[in-house]
Amino acid sequence: MGTTAASAPEEMVIRLEKLRPWLREHQAEAERQRRIPQETIERLDEAGVFSLTTPKRFGGADFTTRELHDIYRALGAGCGASGWMVWAAAGGNLWGAAFADDVVRPVYEPVRAGNRTFAVGGTSRRMTGTARRADGGWLVKGAWPFATGSIHASHGFLAVFYDETDDAKVGMVLVPKDQLVERDDWDAMGLAATGSQTVATDGELFVPDERFSTPQRLAARVAELTEQGTGPRRGGLPRSLVTGTGVALGMADHAMEVFLGGLGKRSIPYSPYTNQLDAPITHLTVGRVHSRIRAAGRVADAAVAELDRYDRQGVDLSEDQTVQMHTDVAYVWDACASAIETLFRACGASAMAKRQPLQLIARNCRAGSLHAAHNVDTWMENLGRSLCGVDLGPASTSVLERRS
Repeated sequence: MGTTAASAPEEMVIRLEKLRPWLREHQAEAERQRRIPQETIERLDEAGVFSLTTPKRFGGADFTTRELHDIYRALGAGCGASGWMVWAAAGGNLWGAAFADDVVRPVYEPVRAGNRTFAVGGTSRRMTGTARRADGGWLVKGAWPFATGSIHASHGFLAVFYDETDDAKVGMVLVPKDQLVERDDWDAMGLAATGSQTVATDGELFVPDERFSTPQRLAARVAELTEQGTGPRRGGLPRSLVTGTGVALGMADHAMEVFLGGLGKRSIPYSPYTNQLDAPITHLTVGRVHSRIRAAGRVADAAVAELDRYDRQGVDLSEDQTVQMHTDVAYVWDACASAIETLFRACGASAMAKRQPLQLIARNCRAGSLHAAHNVDTWMENLGRSLCGVDLGPASTSVLERRS
């Protein structure tokens, strides 16, 4: 099918449901490899998934928030790490609008399986590169950790500070990946298969002016493309994060399926119950977990519907609405991770074995909830400050969130 042939969203969900047994069977191997295996990438490509990571004006999918959310939920129910990788690559792809079309178009034209680009922007100079002026461009230097999607991409959008004294002077450069060093240092307790390695320059790397941009240029270019009817849908980063809750909910769906599938096959040692299905605590656990996942889904559904309504009306989020969206996302991730962990504990010591899928699902979802953009304590505090009328103050954010 190829990544530039966008399928109807319903068809893509059906294909992912058919692919689900394969994804589940190969989750453990993907974790051992610390990357999504190439064969899985090719199967996802056949399902049309990588049209999500290509801009609409280059033939990519232009789905609503609801459609994206449902696709990520179907993908997360098969392999949470695969869902995370596709979602992250699609979100960072917004930076493709910051550059002239004749610069970006060749990135998306080659026929190959997988995402074309990845994007990395740190919250500090320690996690981001630097750039200094040179004749006709910039000399870029640095290392960028957590480069999700970099293994299968051909190009990267890399954040750079271009003023030694002013942290507001931050830009983004478009760099072919073959000009970067891949450190293969991603070895995490969860989402290990995302291959979120560090990429770095080998000394200083020359980047021509046409491959350098800024958040201000991105905002102006998005407005221009929107006026022409070829721009991304409204919502920016909050919309990307809301669609990503589908990955968390998909993992929670998988965990519940695994737990219910194992009932009647085990006892509760040191208790009167030779069959776990007979124990009232089992019924209580299932009821509570089901309700927690359902509640998380309703929170996500409300955010999805709100974003799609704003998109139809041509309305942008206010600052307070953006904080609420971030908090909703953090709540969903934490609720799903907690629900899965409850099921994991209810399975007893046998669930610790690596051959049992529940331990991997639990680690993957909790790892996703620890991402800075998903941290429930941070966003509950931010929401509380907003509701109490307390100035939020300047936030430490990545380059992807800096406003013009």
